[in-house]
Amino acid sequence: MNDQYDNLLKMPQWYARREEILKRDKNKCLSCGSISELQVHHRQYHISLKTGLFLLPWEYADRYLITVCSNCHEEGHKRFKIPTFNI
Repeated sequence: MNDQYDNLLKMPQWYARREEILKRDKNKCLSCGSISELQVHHRQYHISLKTGLFLLPWEYADRYLITVCSNCHEEGHKRFKIPTFNI
């Protein structure tokens, strides 16, 4: 992860969006059921055709965000490449 993306994940807009997804997913990892060290994972990344820039982390539709624990998140990144789409 790069520093710029890390900084975006510290912004109030991401904290609010993250809380929405955690609440939707009943504050548990949808992969293993854990309730600790929860994170919100982007299932895919989008680049805007208008700007040529990645969408901001909080701009994604609900269907592209999922609650996972830190272990499942790390394992998922090891096993799968996250697709990127131009939208």
